[in-house]
Amino acid sequence: MLIKKGIEMDFNNLINKAIQKNEVIKLLRGEREYEIEVSKFTSDVFPTDINRVIVNCFYNQKEKIEDIDIIFKNAIIELISGSAVDAYIAVLYFDVCIFQEEINNATFILEKETLAMEIQRSLKSKQDELLEEIEFFNGMKKQNPWKNIENFNKYYSKKYGFSIV
Repeated sequence: MLIKKGIEMDFNNLINKAIQKNEVIKLLRGEREYEIEVSKFTSDVFPTDINRVIVNCFYNQKEKIEDIDIIFKNAIIELISGSAVDAYIAVLYFDVCIFQEEINNATFILEKETLAMEIQRSLKSKQDELLEEIEFFNGMKKQNPWKNIENFNKYYSKKYGFSIV
C-alpha cells in the first residue's frame, strides 16, 4: 500500500476502478485521483510514478485480472497515437517496461520491436513539440523531453537493434 496525502492507496482497487470506468489512459497519465506522487528526491519531472504504476497496477495484477497485459498494451497504443504529451508518457512506460524485463521483474513481455515502430511513427510528427516544453496533467513541466527520448533511443539501438526516433 502507498500512502498518498494521508490516504492509503490500494493499487488493486485503483486498477479495477480504472478498468471499470474505462479510464486506464487516465491512470497512465496520472490524471486527478489516479496520480501516484513521485518521490521528492527524483531528479526529473514525471506525470506520475511510472514504475509504481506499471509494477503495482499491471505486473502485480497478472494473476488477478484477466488480459491485464492486453489492457496495458492497448492503453499504451492509444497514448502513442495521442498528443505529444501522451506520446512522451508512452515512451516513459515503454522504457520502464524494458527495464523491468531486464531485471526479470516483468510478469508479461512487450512486443518491443512492434511498439518501437508505433512510437517512431508517432514521434516523427510530434518532434517539434517535444523539443519545447510540455506540461503534464499534474501541472509539472518538462523542458525538451526529446533529449530523454534520444538518450533512450541510443540505448535501444545499441542493446536491441531498434529505434524509436
